[in-house]
Amino acid sequence: MHLSRVFSRGIHLVPRLKNHQQWSQDGIKGLMSPKQYKTSWTDYQKYLTTNLTFKTIGTEHETRTPLAITLATAKKPELGPLFHYASQSHNNHLFFEQLQDTSTEPPALKSRLERHISSAFGSLENLRNDFLYAADTLTGNGWVFLVETQEKTVKIISCNNDGTPYLYSRNQSSDLNGAISIEDFEKLISNKDRLSRKIKDYTVPLLACNVWEHAYIEDYGVNGKADYLENFWNCINWEVVNNRLFVNIGL
Repeated sequence: MHLSRVFSRGIHLVPRLKNHQQWSQDGIKGLMSPKQYKTSWTDYQKYLTTNLTFKTIGTEHETRTPLAITLATAKKPELGPLFHYASQSHNNHLFFEQLQDTSTEPPALKSRLERHISSAFGSLENLRNDFLYAADTLTGNGWVFLVETQEKTVKIISCNNDGTPYLYSRNQSSDLNGAISIEDFEKLISNKDRLSRKIKDYTVPLLACNVWEHAYIEDYGVNGKADYLENFWNCINWEVVNNRLFVNIGL
């Protein structure tokens, strides 16, 4: 009797978005043209997942999700390129998954999320102002997230470049490309102390904003970042944000 072993190959593919067909033809109404959508989702996500496939073939990461790869490689400098593609792929999916065509309807916030926002920011309008300010003042490329903490509070995190919101040790909230402020220095020391004591991070992203130039430059130009951010806020599907209050790491 001959026994055969079955081997499987893990190929990372672009996730399916519910409105992909419509957005490919018409763009995201109020936010992106079809060309901008193609650049920042279809082409870029394919670039990320293709590189994930190439870099994980024959490794333990081959069949893992982008988020699982992000968490597994975040503390391993030698796997920096793999972390980059995994983190970017997951962040970009979070961003596009929560979008909808522009809406004039008030956000349908569930009571729990509304309580979190009111407690931390006073009102949804205050959150909007703080969130868009954080995104507008982020230097260079990156991401801005509204996250839920282990203490069931919400806060804003800015992540430079390919930072992930799930780990304080790799959210890259400090811009280290130049001179750093006292606040950033103290944050780095605090993170080092938390790592030495093996304190875990249970942060969950609720709302994501893509502040990479390729997310807006086709439609808004070099100086159009602020207009892009204003339009982004009007295209948030708050039902998706509501559902993220519960831990879901399958993306």
